[in-house]
Amino acid sequence: MFRLSQKADYGLILLSSLVPYAKASEAKRPSFVSISEIAKKHKISPKFLSQIAQELKKAGILRSKEGIAGGYALAKGPSEIKLLDVLKILEGEIMEGRCFEEGHKCVCGAKDIWRQIKKQISATIGQKSIADLIK
Repeated sequence: MFRLSQKADYGLILLSSLVPYAKASEAKRPSFVSISEIAKKHKISPKFLSQIAQELKKAGILRSKEGIAGGYALAKGPSEIKLLDVLKILEGEIMEGRCFEEGHKCVCGAKDIWRQIKKQISATIGQKSIADLIK
């Protein structure tokens, strides 16, 4: 039942939308893109997308610039931004439940199975970066 929330989905759309600008500006200063431009292109609420951008900025994934040529840009290279990190910022842990709580006595017998699944999902998503979204 691994499911991306709308917030995580929009966060990944935001970041993948900034990748072409990051690649175009690798040799010079970063190009900043307005939230309204991305929101309009993907038919997303600009207010909600702005809230997501603020969380990603606070976590060091994005940088911002105020003013006419302002907006958001990736704070790191696209291949340095791992999907697992983004999802943890926007959603918290990949899998949650009583089986993952310290000291919980599992009565269903599936505790080790769930932990193994969580470890495999985290390892797989941890290998993928924002750059992989646009390949």
